[in-house]
Amino acid sequence: MQVEIKVGDVLQCPADVLISTANPWLNLSGGVNGAILSAVGPAIQDELHTYLKSHGISAVPAGTVVQSGAGSLPFQCIFHAVAIDPFYDSSIDLVRQALRTALGMAVERGARTVASPTLATGYGPLTIPDFGRAVSPLLNESRFDAITLTIVVRSEEHRADLQEAIHCAANQA
Repeated sequence: MQVEIKVGDVLQCPADVLISTANPWLNLSGGVNGAILSAVGPAIQDELHTYLKSHGISAVPAGTVVQSGAGSLPFQCIFHAVAIDPFYDSSIDLVRQALRTALGMAVERGARTVASPTLATGYGPLTIPDFGRAVSPLLNESRFDAITLTIVVRSEEHRADLQEAIHCAANQA
């Protein structure tokens, strides 16, 4: 898998698939989720709540990834990756699990380009370098070889931190 790190707005990063942050209740309530709701209105929120209702649940377990449409955003679909638990706690392993699941779903769809923010680093407790340590082992999984993953961060400082963490984790592997 090729990885690119860009500074900007993940919703403006054209890709086949967006991996978005998600909470266990699939509420588009803040961060990237809130931006999705603001950008496209309630249709995606309604789709996610219909998913929960159709499964007879009020929340999904940490590590779950749920697909939705993308509305007017520049993606074929959105994979809502739950990389936190109900208490907004997380771990490098949980983020890696959610990313692995979402990237596997992207491969199944035939996606070649994937955009993602740094999961569990906003409302979640992880740092940008933690996210780098979560994603680094996935870069060498052969089933993701056809994918270009663009990770979008909010500042040059975050970009430098993420690049360094990925580089260091890759050298330790």
